[in-house]
Amino acid sequence: MALALTAWQSLSMTGVVSPRDVPSFTATMRALASDVQNAELYTSIGHSVSAWLIGIAIVLVVAVPLGLLTALSRPLYEAMLFTVEGVRTIPSIAALPVLVFIYGISPQLTVVLVIFTAVWPLLIQTMAGAHDVDPISIQTAQVYGLSRFQIFRQVTLPSALPYTMTGIKIAANIGLIVAIAASLIVGGEGLGALIVSAAGAGRVDLMYARIVVTGLLGLGVSTLLVLTERRILRWHSSQRIGR
Repeated sequence: MALALTAWQSLSMTGVVSPRDVPSFTATMRALASDVQNAELYTSIGHSVSAWLIGIAIVLVVAVPLGLLTALSRPLYEAMLFTVEGVRTIPSIAALPVLVFIYGISPQLTVVLVIFTAVWPLLIQTMAGAHDVDPISIQTAQVYGLSRFQIFRQVTLPSALPYTMTGIKIAANIGLIVAIAASLIVGGEGLGALIVSAAGAGRVDLMYARIVVTGLLGLGVSTLLVLTERRILRWHSSQRIGR
């Protein structure tokens, strides 16, 4: 990180890149220091983050149970996988004109975009986890007389959980990108719209400062999810490596 920031500063100061196009790191930080005193920044962050949270919450409620449900039947799993693989190839940007027509430029538009984009990685990961269960574990549970529900709860669910946590991390990060990009593309309220506003005003340093804010948000979300994963999967071998 230190090398990257040094290179950024050097390229701008030496004129290798124009400061009008890429302001120096110090100029960007000065703009950021000024912008953090601006209430509009926090309001815009709130709009983007709240839409992201609502979208991800809905994705969790829908994708995780649906993905685990496919463990009950191989034909159901194959049918679901075929459907998901077909639908998820549709880019969310392609659905944007229809969603704008239905919801207008509103928070609901951002929430639906987050759901449409983030649901697929979580659903696919959960489905994979529900089916990547060691057959010997299932056979052992059957020998001990466990019911189908007990096998699901004590064998299938723990096996799927690491996959699901990976899916949550992917879905959450993709969803945050979409939540910010939605207002950047269609306008309205949000951090993306604030970036466009700075660019339109000719404040390139402020534009980069607000882009840095998006990076910090992403870093914060990723860190929080990693800590959550370590706590939930503290029993799993992947969290004990190197300890």
